[in-house]
Amino acid sequence: MSETAVAATPTFSFSTSRVFSKNLTWLLIYVVLLAAIAIVLFPVFWMVSSSLKPGPEMFARNMTMLPVHLTFENYVKVWTETKFATFFLNSFKVAGISTVLALIVAMYAAYAMARINFPGKNVFGMVLLVTQMFPHILFVIPLFMIIKTLHLFDTHYALIIAYVAYSLPFSIWMMKGFFEAIPLELEDAAAVDGATPLGTFHRIILPLSGPGIAAVTMYNFIRAWNEFLFALVFLQSSDLFTLPLGLASFQEEYSFRWDLLMAGASSISLPVLIVFLVMNRFIVQGLLGGAVKG
Repeated sequence: MSETAVAATPTFSFSTSRVFSKNLTWLLIYVVLLAAIAIVLFPVFWMVSSSLKPGPEMFARNMTMLPVHLTFENYVKVWTETKFATFFLNSFKVAGISTVLALIVAMYAAYAMARINFPGKNVFGMVLLVTQMFPHILFVIPLFMIIKTLHLFDTHYALIIAYVAYSLPFSIWMMKGFFEAIPLELEDAAAVDGATPLGTFHRIILPLSGPGIAAVTMYNFIRAWNEFLFALVFLQSSDLFTLPLGLASFQEEYSFRWDLLMAGASSISLPVLIVFLVMNRFIVQGLLGGAVKG
């Protein structure tokens, strides 16, 4: 009897050790994740906190994490004393139009790649992937030559063309994967009922592709909303500046308007953050659905 009890003791100790080791591992994982989240969110916190400080407090020797004298004066200044409202409308116009155009082209192109076997299909798909290997600075000179030839320099049309051209490959590939995840039996059933391929696409495939469309829409919109390089190269008139380029214009000859910059940067981030939080569930579903195949 005593021998049995003694023999069982090491088993109990070994099991307890495994549980403790497992819990410790998960604890370390959570600590590392929380530290990573803190590092990522700290610049955002500092931006918002600085935007709520008056000028003297922002540059005080003993700086504080939170504003001592909370004020919204910087937001009032950036919206009333600068062209920030114009920059905001320009960004919304360019990002909105380019997103809609890219989404329309990507949906039809992706559906064709997912369902139609045409010559050069695999080569075309590889070209789409290869284009994502290069930074968009490599496309500036070719696009600049095209835009100059079309006499579209210093217009919003130049940015729309550039944004659509650069975002299409990834959009097509992601939508293609999502369409391939939809069962073919649904289309076969629609064909039996007399639906045309285009009618099937509009009435069946698109309603089922809501999460994928949401993911592609947010990807294109955020990319166009935050883009700086193309706007810097293709625009000269300050009345046509988008938000990133407009914020850069707050730099004066010998100083930088940090108060206006922090308030403007916070104002830029807020709309995208709200839309992302509202559509987060659909975006995750779209990304996972697009990753099933392709």
